[in-house]
Amino acid sequence: MKHPSAVEEELIEEFGNLYESYGFKRLQGLIVGLLLTQPDPISLDDMVELLNHSKGPISIAVRRLADIGLARKVNGPVNRRNYYVAHSDLFYNNFKFNMATVRKNRELANRFLARIQAEGPEEREETIKNLEHMQAFYELMESFYEDFSEKWKAVKQERLHEEPVGE
Repeated sequence: MKHPSAVEEELIEEFGNLYESYGFKRLQGLIVGLLLTQPDPISLDDMVELLNHSKGPISIAVRRLADIGLARKVNGPVNRRNYYVAHSDLFYNNFKFNMATVRKNRELANRFLARIQAEGPEEREETIKNLEHMQAFYELMESFYEDFSEKWKAVKQERLHEEPVGE
């Protein structure tokens, strides 16, 4: 376990704030920020010490992060402890989580637009107009996300073949 520098502490705090603004628990953002500053896997006990939070909430938060692909459980030096690292595809997995939200919004627009139109559009013109706007917006956003996803795969492949930083 490495104690974060002052700048890394600030980075960790900013991740907490950022993730909270996205609707995650602030603690989840703190954990992501912490994992990004650690050169080796860290245990839940290390997180308790470094983040000054109780083990129960940290355990719940890190499991949720692992479930959505932002953290990864790995083996560590002590067999009976759980160790974690930032997932190697953390940022892409976060992107996919956001893309799923975009899809859900588009599907919501599609579903309710169809239902309202089936009921009869009388006196529902404004609702229909707004749902059509929502549908068009999220269809376009989804196409951008798909294009970005393909471009990122190419960039990632390129980066994997570059020389590591510092060598």
